[in-house]
Amino acid sequence: MSSLRLHAQHVALKSNLLYDALCIPSLGAEVRLDSTLTLSASSTYCPISYGSDRKWKNWSVQYEARHWFRKSFNGPYIGAFGIHGGFNLSRLPFFHLSHHRAEGNFNGAGLTFGWHKILSPHWGIDTSLSAGYLHLRYRHYREGTYGYLEYTKGRNYVGPVSLSVSLVYIIR
Repeated sequence: MSSLRLHAQHVALKSNLLYDALCIPSLGAEVRLDSTLTLSASSTYCPISYGSDRKWKNWSVQYEARHWFRKSFNGPYIGAFGIHGGFNLSRLPFFHLSHHRAEGNFNGAGLTFGWHKILSPHWGIDTSLSAGYLHLRYRHYREGTYGYLEYTKGRNYVGPVSLSVSLVYIIR
């Protein structure tokens, strides 16, 4: 039986400042496995409801294995990720939902390219771009006094999945 030894200098906590600025709170953790390999998990949750039955609610969890070209938490890296999440969007002028609601979930995978800049022994900035494949499955509803299900649809997407500028705190 093997155990994963978590030494303090091998754990980082992070928050994506871009998502936070859009009122989509994010939180992540990353664990160093060896000098060039880490495992990361991050999540987002947006519970926003506006007036007039408008809402933008979503959540996601992304898992990632990262290979660092120098050493963990320093410089460039490439990662492979998996992502899962859900959404409930209503009466938003973009996404063609002015008088409609869409509710569903998504699953996907892809690659991440990033760079971690050390600011001090405890702090850093991590920038990354993730791209890959997502499969969305959703139900489309007509809004109104007698709202009804119009259709259920699946859609495939290939392209950018996330952009991150994260503030990172390394526990020492």
